[in-house]
Amino acid sequence: MEENATIGELIASLVYLVAGVRLIRLSGRSQELPERLLGFSLVLMGLGSLLYSISELIDLESLWTPLNFSGRLAYVVAFVLVALFTRRVFRPEQRWGYGIVGATLLLFASGVGGSAASGDWVGFSPSSGWYWLEWVGYCVPATWTAIEATREHLQARRRVRVGLCEPLVCNRMLLWAIFGALQIASNLVAAGQYAAYERDGAFTAGWDALYSAVSISALLMMWVAFFPPAFYRRWVTASVPAES
Repeated sequence: MEENATIGELIASLVYLVAGVRLIRLSGRSQELPERLLGFSLVLMGLGSLLYSISELIDLESLWTPLNFSGRLAYVVAFVLVALFTRRVFRPEQRWGYGIVGATLLLFASGVGGSAASGDWVGFSPSSGWYWLEWVGYCVPATWTAIEATREHLQARRRVRVGLCEPLVCNRMLLWAIFGALQIASNLVAAGQYAAYERDGAFTAGWDALYSAVSISALLMMWVAFFPPAFYRRWVTASVPAES
């Protein structure tokens, strides 16, 4: 990555780590599984991003592959936890939700295992079929998140109008739906970014800038959804009477 993109990725990783730790601590007080699942997912996203960033910042070629592979595994586990979180929150009674989680696991196991067996430990090769199995593995939970959160947001809007749902809860569903959509966009950009890397042997500034913009936007949606600042809470709450 370009130096500015690497620094941005490093900052984003720290934000994900802080957000994840806060949710894990919250789950310790509330004893709720969804907060714990999402908290560990965000911690692993932060860890994966941190490992990728460190691999670009240090000048030790012998550590480049181990760091990138470790970051790759952290992201894989993080997205499996996202799938488990989505099932637990939005589809707790539907057994088919486990099927989506299982399909995600199978895609990751096939993609990562196949590419590693062929000697591609970092997974930066879109010319390989293994890459696309792993890529779909990322897209499945992201798409599921976006669909379920959008569906829940539309239902919550009707409940807000009759006083059966808190405005902040409704808004959180909207932000989480946007987060899922941005994760899909991030996967699309990453495919172009890795294709350029495979062709040129380096990450290009244009793809880095686009990926950073999408990643920062997703990060912002996540933070505001779960840790909204006071002015944002007031704005969401004040907007309800005007809508009604």
